Amino acid sequence: MTHAKHGILAVGVAAVLTIGIAGGAQAQGRTAWEGTHFGGHIGWADSDYGANAFAGAPGLTTNLGGSDGFAGGFLYGASWQSNNWVLGTDSVWTFSDANSGTATTTAGLTFSADTNYTTETRGRLGYLVLPDVLVFGAAGIAFADVDVKGAALAGGGGDERFFGWTYGAGIEAMFSDRWFARVEYAHTDYDDENYRAIAGGIHKVDLDTDAVRAAIGYRFDWSPLDMLSAR
Repeated sequence: MTHAKHGILAVGVAAVLTIGIAGGAQAQGRTAWEGTHFGGHIGWADSDYGANAFAGAPGLTTNLGGSDGFAGGFLYGASWQSNNWVLGTDSVWTFSDANSGTATTTAGLTFSADTNYTTETRGRLGYLVLPDVLVFGAAGIAFADVDVKGAALAGGGGDERFFGWTYGAGIEAMFSDRWFARVEYAHTDYDDENYRAIAGGIHKVDLDTDAVRAAIGYRFDWSPLDMLSAR
Protein backbone atom coordinates (compact mmCIF):
# COMPACT_ATOMS: atom_id res chain seq x y z
CA MET A 1 0.00 0.00 0.00
CA THR A 2 1.14 3.55 -0.64
CA HIS A 3 1.85 6.09 2.11
CA ALA A 4 -1.37 7.86 1.15
CA LYS A 5 -3.41 4.74 1.81
CA HIS A 6 -1.66 4.20 5.14
CA GLY A 7 -2.61 7.77 5.97
CA ILE A 8 -6.24 7.18 5.05
CA LEU A 9 -6.33 4.11 7.28
CA ALA A 10 -4.72 5.92 10.21
CA VAL A 11 -7.13 8.85 9.97
CA GLY A 12 -10.09 6.50 9.70
CA VAL A 13 -9.01 4.45 12.71
CA ALA A 14 -8.56 7.59 14.77
CA ALA A 15 -11.99 8.85 13.73
CA VAL A 16 -13.75 5.62 14.65
CA LEU A 17 -11.88 5.41 17.95
CA THR A 18 -13.03 8.93 18.78
CA ILE A 19 -16.62 8.05 17.89
CA GLY A 20 -16.38 4.94 20.03
CA ILE A 21 -15.14 6.83 23.09
CA ALA A 22 -17.90 9.40 22.71
CA GLY A 23 -20.48 6.71 22.15
CA GLY A 24 -19.35 4.87 25.25
CA ALA A 25 -19.82 7.98 27.35
CA GLN A 26 -23.29 8.58 25.95
CA ALA A 27 -24.50 5.00 26.08
CA GLN A 28 -23.07 4.46 29.60
CA GLY A 29 -22.09 0.88 28.86
CA ARG A 30 -25.29 -0.08 27.02
CA THR A 31 -23.56 -2.02 24.23
CA ALA A 32 -25.12 -4.66 22.02
CA TRP A 33 -22.40 -6.67 20.29
CA GLU A 34 -24.52 -9.77 19.78
CA GLY A 35 -26.87 -10.02 16.84
CA THR A 36 -27.19 -9.86 13.09
CA HIS A 37 -25.70 -6.80 11.41
CA PHE A 38 -26.30 -5.10 8.06
CA GLY A 39 -24.55 -2.06 6.64
CA GLY A 40 -22.93 -0.25 3.76
CA HIS A 41 -19.28 0.53 3.08
CA ILE A 42 -17.16 2.81 0.93
CA GLY A 43 -13.40 3.04 0.56
CA TRP A 44 -10.33 2.80 -1.61
CA ALA A 45 -9.32 -0.38 -3.42
CA ASP A 46 -6.12 -1.24 -5.27
CA SER A 47 -6.29 -4.11 -7.80
CA ASP A 48 -3.15 -5.66 -9.30
CA TYR A 49 -3.53 -7.94 -12.32
CA GLY A 50 -0.89 -10.11 -13.94
CA ALA A 51 -0.65 -12.59 -16.81
CA ASN A 52 1.77 -15.28 -17.95
CA ALA A 53 2.03 -17.48 -21.05
CA PHE A 54 2.19 -21.29 -20.73
CA ALA A 55 2.05 -24.40 -22.92
CA GLY A 56 3.24 -22.63 -26.06
CA ALA A 57 1.10 -19.51 -25.85
CA PRO A 58 2.71 -16.39 -27.36
CA GLY A 59 4.76 -14.40 -24.89
CA LEU A 60 3.74 -10.96 -23.69
CA THR A 61 5.42 -7.73 -24.75
CA THR A 62 3.28 -5.74 -22.31
CA ASN A 63 1.58 -7.23 -19.23
CA LEU A 64 -1.64 -6.49 -17.43
CA GLY A 65 -1.38 -3.68 -14.92
CA GLY A 66 -3.34 -2.40 -11.94
CA SER A 67 -5.82 0.23 -11.01
CA ASP A 68 -7.04 1.90 -7.86
CA GLY A 69 -10.04 3.99 -6.99
CA PHE A 70 -13.16 4.27 -4.92
CA ALA A 71 -15.23 1.17 -4.22
CA GLY A 72 -18.37 0.53 -2.23
CA GLY A 73 -21.04 -1.99 -1.41
CA PHE A 74 -22.79 -3.65 1.49
CA LEU A 75 -22.00 -6.08 4.31
CA TYR A 76 -23.83 -8.39 6.69
CA GLY A 77 -23.05 -10.98 9.34
CA ALA A 78 -23.65 -12.16 12.88
CA SER A 79 -21.79 -11.87 16.20
CA TRP A 80 -21.72 -13.55 19.59
CA GLN A 81 -20.03 -12.14 22.71
CA SER A 82 -18.22 -13.92 25.55
CA ASN A 83 -16.82 -11.49 28.14
CA ASN A 84 -14.59 -9.11 26.14
CA TRP A 85 -14.33 -11.43 23.13
CA VAL A 86 -16.61 -11.10 20.11
CA LEU A 87 -16.80 -13.96 17.61
CA GLY A 88 -18.76 -13.92 14.40
CA THR A 89 -19.12 -14.03 10.65
CA ASP A 90 -18.91 -11.18 8.18
CA SER A 91 -19.67 -11.05 4.46
CA VAL A 92 -18.70 -8.09 2.27
CA TRP A 93 -19.83 -7.34 -1.29
CA THR A 94 -17.86 -4.69 -3.19
CA PHE A 95 -18.50 -3.00 -6.54
CA SER A 96 -15.92 -0.92 -8.41
CA ASP A 97 -14.66 -0.11 -11.89
CA ALA A 98 -11.25 -1.77 -11.42
CA ASN A 99 -9.58 -2.70 -14.71
CA SER A 100 -6.24 -4.10 -15.77
CA GLY A 101 -5.19 -2.07 -18.76
CA THR A 102 -4.05 -4.12 -21.78
CA ALA A 103 -1.67 -7.04 -22.26
CA THR A 104 -0.10 -7.45 -25.71
CA THR A 105 1.27 -10.70 -27.11
CA THR A 106 4.31 -11.03 -29.39
CA ALA A 107 1.82 -11.53 -32.24
CA GLY A 108 0.36 -8.07 -31.55
CA LEU A 109 -2.95 -9.33 -30.14
CA THR A 110 -4.33 -7.96 -26.86
CA PHE A 111 -6.52 -8.87 -23.90
CA SER A 112 -7.63 -7.13 -20.71
CA ALA A 113 -9.47 -7.81 -17.44
CA ASP A 114 -12.25 -5.94 -15.65
CA THR A 115 -13.57 -6.78 -12.18
CA ASN A 116 -17.35 -6.51 -11.92
CA TYR A 117 -17.67 -7.23 -8.20
CA THR A 118 -16.03 -9.11 -5.33
CA THR A 119 -17.45 -10.89 -2.30
CA GLU A 120 -15.78 -12.04 0.91
CA THR A 121 -17.09 -14.50 3.52
CA ARG A 122 -15.00 -14.32 6.66
CA GLY A 123 -14.76 -15.42 10.23
CA ARG A 124 -14.15 -12.53 12.63
CA LEU A 125 -12.59 -12.47 16.10
CA GLY A 126 -12.33 -9.28 18.13
CA TYR A 127 -11.52 -7.97 21.57
CA LEU A 128 -13.27 -5.09 23.35
CA VAL A 129 -10.56 -2.62 24.31
CA LEU A 130 -13.35 -0.34 25.57
CA PRO A 131 -17.00 -1.26 26.19
CA ASP A 132 -17.93 0.32 22.85
CA VAL A 133 -14.73 -0.23 20.86
CA LEU A 134 -13.76 -3.54 19.23
CA VAL A 135 -10.40 -4.35 17.63
CA PHE A 136 -10.73 -7.34 15.31
CA GLY A 137 -9.08 -9.59 12.78
CA ALA A 138 -10.88 -11.38 9.96
CA ALA A 139 -10.01 -14.14 7.48
CA GLY A 140 -11.90 -16.27 4.99
CA ILE A 141 -12.62 -16.97 1.34
CA ALA A 142 -13.29 -14.56 -1.49
CA PHE A 143 -14.67 -14.58 -5.01
CA ALA A 144 -14.26 -12.04 -7.80
CA ASP A 145 -16.38 -11.84 -10.93
CA VAL A 146 -13.86 -10.88 -13.62
CA ASP A 147 -14.39 -10.31 -17.34
CA VAL A 148 -11.21 -11.25 -19.24
CA LYS A 149 -11.55 -10.63 -22.96
CA GLY A 150 -9.64 -9.75 -26.10
CA ALA A 151 -8.56 -10.92 -29.55
CA ALA A 152 -5.62 -12.87 -28.08
CA LEU A 153 -7.97 -15.32 -26.32
CA ALA A 154 -9.85 -18.20 -27.92
CA GLY A 155 -13.51 -17.28 -28.22
CA GLY A 156 -12.67 -13.77 -27.10
CA GLY A 157 -12.33 -14.81 -23.45
CA GLY A 158 -15.24 -14.48 -21.07
CA ASP A 159 -16.59 -13.93 -17.60
CA GLU A 160 -14.86 -15.98 -14.89
CA ARG A 161 -15.20 -16.46 -11.15
CA PHE A 162 -11.84 -16.08 -9.39
CA PHE A 163 -11.44 -17.83 -6.02
CA GLY A 164 -9.11 -16.56 -3.30
CA TRP A 165 -8.24 -16.08 0.34
CA THR A 166 -8.72 -12.86 2.26
CA TYR A 167 -7.50 -11.53 5.60
CA GLY A 168 -7.43 -8.20 7.37
CA ALA A 169 -7.98 -6.25 10.56
CA GLY A 170 -9.83 -3.19 11.77
CA ILE A 171 -11.62 -1.34 14.50
CA GLU A 172 -15.34 -1.02 15.14
CA ALA A 173 -17.25 1.26 17.49
CA MET A 174 -20.83 1.42 18.73
CA PHE A 175 -22.15 4.99 18.68
CA SER A 176 -25.67 4.17 19.86
CA ASP A 177 -27.41 1.10 21.24
CA ARG A 178 -27.41 -0.63 17.85
CA TRP A 179 -25.58 1.54 15.30
CA PHE A 180 -21.89 0.94 14.61
CA ALA A 181 -19.05 2.39 12.54
CA ARG A 182 -16.06 0.48 11.25
CA VAL A 183 -12.72 1.06 9.50
CA GLU A 184 -10.66 -1.87 8.21
CA TYR A 185 -7.94 -3.05 5.86
CA ALA A 186 -8.30 -6.24 3.80
CA HIS A 187 -5.94 -8.09 1.46
CA THR A 188 -7.14 -10.75 -0.96
CA ASP A 189 -4.98 -13.12 -3.02
CA TYR A 190 -6.87 -14.85 -5.84
CA ASP A 191 -5.77 -18.04 -7.55
CA ASP A 192 -4.71 -18.00 -11.20
CA GLU A 193 -7.36 -18.64 -13.85
CA ASN A 194 -6.55 -20.17 -17.25
CA TYR A 195 -7.65 -18.72 -20.60
CA ARG A 196 -6.93 -20.45 -23.92
CA ALA A 197 -4.81 -18.41 -26.29
CA ILE A 198 -6.14 -18.14 -29.84
CA ALA A 199 -2.77 -19.31 -31.18
CA GLY A 200 -2.62 -22.28 -28.78
CA GLY A 201 -1.48 -22.65 -25.19
CA ILE A 202 -2.91 -20.78 -22.25
CA HIS A 203 -2.58 -17.45 -20.51
CA LYS A 204 -2.77 -17.53 -16.72
CA VAL A 205 -4.37 -14.43 -15.21
CA ASP A 206 -4.03 -13.57 -11.52
CA LEU A 207 -5.46 -10.85 -9.29
CA ASP A 208 -4.53 -9.42 -5.87
CA THR A 209 -6.44 -6.65 -4.11
CA ASP A 210 -5.86 -4.34 -1.15
CA ALA A 211 -8.70 -2.31 0.28
CA VAL A 212 -9.21 0.29 3.00
CA ARG A 213 -12.89 0.82 3.74
CA ALA A 214 -15.19 2.52 6.19
CA ALA A 215 -18.63 1.16 7.02
CA ILE A 216 -21.70 2.10 8.99
CA GLY A 217 -24.43 -0.34 9.94
CA TYR A 218 -27.10 -1.54 12.34
CA ARG A 219 -27.04 -4.62 14.56
CA PHE A 220 -30.29 -6.42 15.36
CA ASP A 221 -30.57 -8.17 18.74
CA TRP A 222 -30.80 -11.72 17.38
CA SER A 223 -28.55 -13.94 15.28
CA PRO A 224 -28.26 -17.63 14.41
CA LEU A 225 -25.27 -17.75 16.75
CA ASP A 226 -27.66 -17.34 19.69
CA MET A 227 -28.40 -21.05 19.31
CA LEU A 228 -24.86 -21.80 20.48
CA SER A 229 -25.46 -20.19 23.87
CA ALA A 230 -28.97 -21.64 24.15
CA ARG A 231 -27.68 -25.19 24.42
